[in-house]
Order: sequence, then C-alpha cells, then structure tokens
Amino acid sequence: MIFDSRIKINNPESIILNILSNKTRLTSKEVFDFFTKQYQKTITLQGFYKVIKKMLDDRILVKEGLLLSLDSFWVNKVVEFSNRIEKLYLQTKTNSPNVLLEEGESKVFEFGNVMMMDNLWCHGLNIVRNYYTTKNHKDKNAYSRNYYSVFQIARIESESVIVESFDSSKMDWYMASGSGAFLNRLVPKLVEDENYHQFIYNFDNYQKEHKDTIQKNYWVTVIGDFIFEAKMPKYIFELIERIYNETYNIGEFNASKISNLFLESGKSTLEISRNKKRADLIREDIKKLYKEYGN
Repeated sequence: MIFDSRIKINNPESIILNILSNKTRLTSKEVFDFFTKQYQKTITLQGFYKVIKKMLDDRILVKEGLLLSLDSFWVNKVVEFSNRIEKLYLQTKTNSPNVLLEEGESKVFEFGNVMMMDNLWCHGLNIVRNYYTTKNHKDKNAYSRNYYSVFQIARIESESVIVESFDSSKMDWYMASGSGAFLNRLVPKLVEDENYHQFIYNFDNYQKEHKDTIQKNYWVTVIGDFIFEAKMPKYIFELIERIYNETYNIGEFNASKISNLFLESGKSTLEISRNKKRADLIREDIKKLYKEYGN
C-alpha cells in the first residue's frame, strides 16, 4: 500500500496515502483532483468514493466534517512498523547475509533475466548505503564504471530512487561511462540530482591500457569495501548496442525498447564481494578518470 515511484501504476490506496502524506485536511473533492492527476487508469467518482469509504472503515483515514486526514493511530502503527523492519532488514547482518559479507567473501547470483538481476542489485546498493550510515569509511561515496549507463536510461524511476537515497545519506555517485553515444550523453539530463556525476571517458584507450581485459558488457559499482559486478546475456547486450547506435535524438528515444529487453530470458549474473584492497583500486581508478574526463 506504500506509494513506490518505481512502480508504473500504483493502486488507488497508495496514491491517496501519498497525497495525504504531503497535504493534510483535504476535502474528498480536493483529494480526487490530486488523485486524477496521478492515477494512470480511469476511475469513476463513485469508484473513488468507494475506496475512500473502505479506507475510513479500515481506520486508515479519519474524517473531520468534510476534511480527510490520515488517522493518527494508523500513523503510529506505520511508524512502529517502519522502525521494526528497518532494524530487522537494514541494520542487522543476519537478514542480509548475501550482501553484508565479511572481508574477503564473495557471492555470485544468477538470474533468468536482467530485471531480476537489477532488482537485487538495487536492493544490495541500498543495504550497503544504509550500512555505511553507521559505519566508518574514508570514502562512502558510490563509484561506477561501465560502457553504457543503460540502467539509468531504461529504469529512470528506480535509479532516481537510488540517487535520492544516496543524497539522504550525503553520498555522491560518480559514474564513468565509456560510450559517447547520444543515449549515454542524455542520462545526466534525465538524472538531474546534484549528487549524481556522470562523465564520458575514452573506453578504447582505457581498454588498451588494461590489455583488453575490460569488457563492454560489464558494470561495476563500489561503495566502501563492497563491490557489485554485473553482466547480462550477450545477445541482449548486442540488441541494446544496436539501439544505442541507431538513436541520435530525443525523438527516436524509447526507453521501453530497452526495459522490455530486460524481461527477455537469458542468464544474467551479479557478483557481490567485499575486498578492501580491490575496492580501493577500483575507486581510485574511477577518481582518476573523473579528474581526467569529468567536469
């Protein structure tokens, strides 16, 4: 029932809660006006009032004359629930054994499609972000290197949530991307947060310097001592590369062409590891690229 901007169509209850979490004591008509601007499906006024009545019956909303607000007792329950799950899922290692690894440990996950892989990737990044809100590290910022910033172009809402969570933890995200294609250069215009820094480096020169060990179909992100490394099926990457090569302006851009490929079958892998020395090397390498190519 909690509103989630990563979801294309939230249910009516979620949207109403989101409205009343930002604006209290509204009439039903005012809520309906805000609602129709956010809800992407068609709903009749009668259907809307039916949802409101159910939320009143369930003691989620309270009505004072003509004005609607969130029920204060329900808010207390939500706060208690939020505190409980934050402690259980984000502040204890026992519930994130595959992410909050010990130094020197690594774990490889395999998925049936790219979307499933990216979902765990986002979850893992958030777990580690939260971990470093209470743990010391000389550099808590996030550092990424890739050829295409494809996840930022295809899953804008999900990636924006990550950027916002980094910002709430006073973290910057430095994204070194190796392709000068239009879609790569478009990303900073879509993700406008001040703590997101994407820049284009010379991939060909970089690959030569590293004796061709760096692949295009490879994404790496470092936060603290944790390293996230992802790969997608070769045929999907090649289809994405074709889209990048054939898109030259915003009129030709269609994010769904890429995000739909994320749902196609094919083994995708995500390796999560904790290695202080290697994480330092990757981080310093991206810092060096930022100094050379960043703004």
